[in-house]
Amino acid sequence: MAADGGGLDTVHGTECPTCGASVGETDRFCETCGAGLFEGLVPASSAQPPAPAPAGQRWLTSTGAPDACGGCGGTAFGPEGYCDDCGQRRPAGRNHSELDLGVIAAVSDLGHRHRHNEDAVAIGLLPGAEAAVVCDGVSSSTRPDAASYAAVDAAAEALLRALADGDEPEPALTVAARAAQAAAALAAGAEPGNNPPSCTFVAGVVTADEVSVGWVGDSRAYWLPDRDGDPAVLTADDSLAGQLAAAGVPLAEAPQGAQAGALVRWLGADARDTAPHLVTIRPDGPGRLLVCSDGLFRYRPAPAELAAATPAGTPIDTARSLVQLALDAGGQDNVTVAVLPYPAPESSQGATG
Repeated sequence: MAADGGGLDTVHGTECPTCGASVGETDRFCETCGAGLFEGLVPASSAQPPAPAPAGQRWLTSTGAPDACGGCGGTAFGPEGYCDDCGQRRPAGRNHSELDLGVIAAVSDLGHRHRHNEDAVAIGLLPGAEAAVVCDGVSSSTRPDAASYAAVDAAAEALLRALADGDEPEPALTVAARAAQAAAALAAGAEPGNNPPSCTFVAGVVTADEVSVGWVGDSRAYWLPDRDGDPAVLTADDSLAGQLAAAGVPLAEAPQGAQAGALVRWLGADARDTAPHLVTIRPDGPGRLLVCSDGLFRYRPAPAELAAATPAGTPIDTARSLVQLALDAGGQDNVTVAVLPYPAPESSQGATG
């Protein structure tokens, strides 16, 4: 949800992950297409490991709550996710995660100032395509990690399934965003309240000849060419400042301060506009797609700056280096980055995960 609330009317609803029609939060079936709603989706605090990927697909996710309480070491938790011994809330994910499929990789870290890692990430491979999803919990919302972790798992599974079924990247990204919104809305439970769990969404798909990105919120995707061409940010932040920049308003004339960075679009039970922005490019040569949370780009926002700070090497080494860069620069927020080389290999068997 927006950091300042924005004065928007609260809408407790979502979209059908299959057809996109509006549905109520308590509906179990879509009245437009008849599809079952929210099947298999649960709040991230109680989410199970992702279902096995279909043949030819491989994916990893940072979701999965730690086994022991970070406060007292206890292992018994109540249905709402609070430790039975000390009452501390169990986070939806781990403080540090490294996902490595060889061809692509991602790293997520708590940073230095937060108690929980509210970022979530998933990466996946299938023949001829690479995919990554990053969701960043909106810190001003209630239990933001519940939204981000539920959204990532739902989006990753939907994205890979759509691609495997033959969807082009942009329609597949739209399906993934719908699934993410459904999961984020469900994370609020039966009574969302005035400040339900919320998160951003950005996902990328790399194929043999295209790089496609979809997003809602202010998480970003960057294109970094290996040789010729200029690096570029492919996303435009869903914030007041981001909208003005996209409209061509000079930085010197744009509002400054906290209000300029307030989100105007997000995922969650109170979200109104959740259709993803979509961008596709056809690069002239090899390069890398970086999909990341603001914990990274706050320190290197300009594409040229980020490109200069991004080392060569394997995807996992690159992801580790970029996360460390953010930590060394202050680590004021959770930081997550996924690295997807272009073009995608024909086979999904890059390396063991």
